[in-house]
Amino acid sequence: MKKNKNIEKLVDEVLDSASTIDTLKSPPFFKERVFNKLARNEDVEEEDSLLGWFSIKYQVAVLLCFVTLNAFALFWYSAGSYDVNVDNFAEAYGLSNPNDETFYNLN
Repeated sequence: MKKNKNIEKLVDEVLDSASTIDTLKSPPFFKERVFNKLARNEDVEEEDSLLGWFSIKYQVAVLLCFVTLNAFALFWYSAGSYDVNVDNFAEAYGLSNPNDETFYNLN
């Protein structure tokens, strides 16, 4: 029972102390000054970026060049004979022997 009275007494003290809190009066235009300082700091951080020169127009140009080169390489490599390339690869790495008979080459 003694603990319950102590807890009730502490709760009453906390509630009484909360009711004595007054509102804080800030200086006029304080909010505007803080926002202006934050805006100035954001501008400085943007200028300090590592790739500031790599703007959107350069990013688009690089992307188009990359896609064009990849498309050219894809069509250039697919134009060659796939079977010849695979046979050359297999012979170069010793993966096939042209004299071996397999189930597919029984003709």
